[in-house]
Amino acid sequence: MQEGNLTRAAERLHLSQSTVSNALARLRQQLGEELFLRTARGMTPTARAQALYVPVRQALRLLQTGLGPAEPFDPQTPHAFSLSLNDYAQAALLPMLQAHLARSAPQVELLVQADDADSLVKRLESGALDLAIDYLHFDSPDLHYAPLREEPLVAIGRAGHPAFTGGLSLEDYQQARHITVTPRAGRGSPLEIVLGSARVRRQAPLHLPNYLPIPAIVAQTDLLGTVPARLAEAFAPVHALEIAPLPFDMPPVQVSLIWHQQQHLDPAHTWLRQQLIELLD
Repeated sequence: MQEGNLTRAAERLHLSQSTVSNALARLRQQLGEELFLRTARGMTPTARAQALYVPVRQALRLLQTGLGPAEPFDPQTPHAFSLSLNDYAQAALLPMLQAHLARSAPQVELLVQADDADSLVKRLESGALDLAIDYLHFDSPDLHYAPLREEPLVAIGRAGHPAFTGGLSLEDYQQARHITVTPRAGRGSPLEIVLGSARVRRQAPLHLPNYLPIPAIVAQTDLLGTVPARLAEAFAPVHALEIAPLPFDMPPVQVSLIWHQQQHLDPAHTWLRQQLIELLD
């Protein structure tokens, strides 16, 4: 499944090509249907192989964890981690993490994937993703969460924006025009939930999929943005932004590490989680 090629799969398994081919033939006979088809693009998995891939991969990971050597991870050895970071984590946390790894674990590689919330749980389950950093919470008994940081939200606008004169009031906030962030995984953002319960209304002519473009846009318009405080502080000097507390009660947003049960005891995974928790403590 991973290699799409019988020869490369045999090399990774340290077996001959004929041994792997015979093993596939036995699987085909046992299951009563094809698992892979030879095409011009290589060994293409059938629908049956696709359906088996996730549960078999999970079972193998559990066996490796339970029966394999429980040696601690050596951060001086090459290792790649696949991460899903939301836009806040990419801007506020990733630079700090990469700088730390460059000093303490220079051979560790980070593969940052798109923060597609709709496929996040599936990618964690399949092992395609090691860790996620996000504010979302999914109703799955197989997921683990560790709080990383509570992040307050603030309002930002261009330098000299009249809404910030004398402090940003609730009336100023409601009369201004805003940029909003569209829902992820079918859920409104924490801000939208609070605004709805507080009956605070915003005029929003612009809707974006994430926070990152907001500082540059508000710097050149009269629009206001509501973003995580550390994101505002990082971009304020670049764009000469005004920053103000929100003029209503808004609890901080909880940003957490998210990982799957199958990774819970893995030494390398445990090491990376500990680095993140200590780095942001």
